[in-house]
Amino acid sequence: MGKRFYPSLQDFLTELNENCLLLARHGETDWNAMKIIQGQQDRPLNLTGFEQRKNLFFLLDTVCLNRVICSELQRTIQTALPIGVEKNLRLEKFSELNEVKLGIFEGQHKEEFSDEPTRKCYQKFLDDEVNVVLPGGGESLVMVDNRVQALVKNTVDSVVRSGHVLVVGHRNVNKMIIKNLLGLTVAEGYQVEHKNSWLYVFAPGKVEIFLIEISEPQEAIHVQTGVKRIRE
Repeated sequence: MGKRFYPSLQDFLTELNENCLLLARHGETDWNAMKIIQGQQDRPLNLTGFEQRKNLFFLLDTVCLNRVICSELQRTIQTALPIGVEKNLRLEKFSELNEVKLGIFEGQHKEEFSDEPTRKCYQKFLDDEVNVVLPGGGESLVMVDNRVQALVKNTVDSVVRSGHVLVVGHRNVNKMIIKNLLGLTVAEGYQVEHKNSWLYVFAPGKVEIFLIEISEPQEAIHVQTGVKRIRE
């Protein structure tokens, strides 16, 4: 994975010379930090999350955005809102971008279970998140992929026609967005990692994606070609 350095994100986008889809993940929440299964539970940003939001804001400061899109959950809304206000853009909220539903396991600790059947049930899900559906209204990644496909296509069309678009989503939803952008299988999309402090930049003309680890304001940005995977 090659790495290049730029004074700003806008300098990198100028070099690309095409409209891009900018894909962010919401800032950290208290449940992220505590390793509690979040799913579609509507948790706000914690102090680290607000710091990450600030760094994303300044990274995008000189970028001319045409749209700002997020999910209906407050952690993406809180992350995206200051950017929309600064750019004078209305936040566009889509339920299709809500995080994967994790059923009765939402609100449970990821590693500490009260009984063995519960632990085994969650482990079965971890062994095959692509296909396994947790009880109580959960979703598999296949189901998430199905619900984001049309929105991803429409958003890319908008990017090509009109300009840069920022999408603020969630870890698992963003995996399926990247899956569709790059034409991956669902299993390949599952392997993509997206941390709270990362921004992916997708250039549709080149069909190429780049990763930026968001740093403090005024620092040079590091641009890496391709995605990082969960086992890297």
